[in-house]
Amino acid sequence: MSNLEVRLGREKKARLAAETLVEKKSEEIYEAGKELEDLLSGAVKMLTDVLAIARPELFQKAAKIQRWARQIAPKLKVERPWELDLAAMLYPLGAISLPDDLAMKYVLCEPMDAEEKREVDECSQTAYELISNMPRMQGVAEAVLYSRKGYDGSGHPQNGIQGDKIPQNARILKVLIDLADRSMGSGATRSDGFMAMASRKQEYDLDILKVAYIALLEGESQDEDKQTSLTLSPAMLKAGDILLKDVVDKNKGLLLAAGSELSDLSIKRLQAMVIERRVKDKFSVQRR
Repeated sequence: MSNLEVRLGREKKARLAAETLVEKKSEEIYEAGKELEDLLSGAVKMLTDVLAIARPELFQKAAKIQRWARQIAPKLKVERPWELDLAAMLYPLGAISLPDDLAMKYVLCEPMDAEEKREVDECSQTAYELISNMPRMQGVAEAVLYSRKGYDGSGHPQNGIQGDKIPQNARILKVLIDLADRSMGSGATRSDGFMAMASRKQEYDLDILKVAYIALLEGESQDEDKQTSLTLSPAMLKAGDILLKDVVDKNKGLLLAAGSELSDLSIKRLQAMVIERRVKDKFSVQRR
């Protein structure tokens, strides 16, 4: 066997060994990545479950905003739609720390004094600190942090950042959160919400506002065509039903706001409250 043949044989063996090593390492990286992904999914689910139990009204609102975000993300060519999806669901996380009466003011968009407003503004910072400690979640955390920031630089955090320097996902959330706030309550519509936002258009990325206006107003009309109004007992409710009227207790305290989408967890909660005779035993809902 010539020296050339020997050298070629060695090179072939070395190449095969390298390919085997790369394949093995790739498998290890894949398994580690899958394990991290599973861990991340579990952590996110735990956080959303905590939110659903501690602040069910805000959980329902976040679920609505997440649905809207999924509608408009393709039209805005969002680079990381999964980050927007998670940020929409986790943005109210900091409100868990609010006193109950202030949390309800926040849910109902009622007037607040300066100290109360400061506490609510700091919720996005609290949520940021919780989320940013999780792997691969820095983009989600930043979207949540700046979700109360106006395009003109107003709002929280007060750090001089404005315009396109605000992360795109945060600019989207700003539009959707404000729309949800301004179209909340019995009889209110998305059209009402957009009209209220028009007088403060400097706070929004107008390209995002335009896309949301077109997509969500058309969606509202289509949703109305597909929905049926029903009055049901708790046993007949289904996940996905939309409340048409506020659910209040005997003291007129709000438990679930009109416009909330029912989940399995919120239905179980309503069933328990009916058994305890805290609420009436019939609920007006819309169902697709």
